[in-house]
Amino acid sequence: MADRIGLAEYKHQHILKIAQSTATQYGYTPIHTPIVEYSSIFERTLGTNSDVVGKEMYKFLDSSNSWMTLRPEGTASVARAIITNKLEHSMPQRLFYSEPMFRHERPQRGRQRQFEQFGVELVGVAHPAADVECVQLGWDFLRALQVPGQLVLHINTLGDPESRSAYRKALAQYFGQHRNELSDDSQRRLDTNPLRILDSKHESDLRITAAAPAYTSYLTPASRAHFAFVTNALHKLGIPFTVNPRLVRGLDYYQHTVWEVACVSDELGRSQATVLAGGRYDGLTSMLGGSRQLPGVGWASGIERLALVMSDSCVPVPEPPVPVLIIPDRSARETTPDQPLHGTSPDRPSREVKPDVYTYAMRVARDIRKFRSACVVHGTSDSATNHQPLSKQLATVLARQPTPTHVVIVGSHEMELNRVIVRDTLAQTQHEISIDDLGQAL
Repeated sequence: MADRIGLAEYKHQHILKIAQSTATQYGYTPIHTPIVEYSSIFERTLGTNSDVVGKEMYKFLDSSNSWMTLRPEGTASVARAIITNKLEHSMPQRLFYSEPMFRHERPQRGRQRQFEQFGVELVGVAHPAADVECVQLGWDFLRALQVPGQLVLHINTLGDPESRSAYRKALAQYFGQHRNELSDDSQRRLDTNPLRILDSKHESDLRITAAAPAYTSYLTPASRAHFAFVTNALHKLGIPFTVNPRLVRGLDYYQHTVWEVACVSDELGRSQATVLAGGRYDGLTSMLGGSRQLPGVGWASGIERLALVMSDSCVPVPEPPVPVLIIPDRSARETTPDQPLHGTSPDRPSREVKPDVYTYAMRVARDIRKFRSACVVHGTSDSATNHQPLSKQLATVLARQPTPTHVVIVGSHEMELNRVIVRDTLAQTQHEISIDDLGQAL
């Protein structure tokens, strides 16, 4: 859980803008689901033996004695929303979301307990072309983002339920022969979901999984054909990939195509290199009590992790607003129109600003905003009656980064003449103009 201020928030918005733009180009529309859902939504779809349900969910009993959960992932919520909003007979649905998620994990670089994901879901299309569309959409998004470092796409197939069942039995038999050599986590998974052992990074497990049976030996002909279409299409689209037979997804609803995109970057390291992951989840809506067993496929990407690898220089930052400074009093003016920006005259005592001058400053700011320039009336003090001299106001404004290109100054004299002083901070010049000429001057 972390705050985002200034550049961090601009970077976050930049990533989301490109993600939303890319998804929109593919015909996807936005969806928003509640942060809090009934716990059963995730327990029935993710699997009670998954790490998310078993160890990571923020779960609580509410005042009506119902178990509720802070949303740990987006796909199950989207599937529930399709049922709730009676969209099962309005297929296909192409949807995207950007939502905060919550998992009680060990916080580390690139992994937080509250994090935001951008995700897409294509529901209602069983053909493997939908898998290819989602992979291509995610690849285009990361390329448009110009993520530094090498992007590596790993794909695999988990086959249909028949293939998965046969492979689970084979893995259970194989790993059962090496139970005492497995890590504690893998010994637990052997009894719940042996597929997850393939995803272990523990050294002792890696030696054993290297010789584990290959999934391809247990795929049905239909599963082979599905995956062959995906790989052939990716070749023809020019999207480079590596088939990784050890790639599995940790949630029970996945089948057929699964994939991950890793970013080879010093910022992330190996353990947190995955920046996008997805897969097919046919039948997820029926797990939630829907009237139809709808096919679906999608992916999600962690915004915070992408922000770690993105260079700050790639992030567009808005131009700083034009400050309107108020001269406390004509007698207290430290500079004249022909004086340099950083005059050396000593500050004079602060003065009270007349209410009409404040109103005039607000009018000037309003006119500047009409020219589509951001503008702020600079606060002259933390007191209603004691105001900083102009030199201190200028020093405060010019010390900020990025420095504004222009500064507008007003006081009683300027108000009487319907004029303003405009300072160009780059050229180190200033001139007095009519308020009607502000647009051209800025």
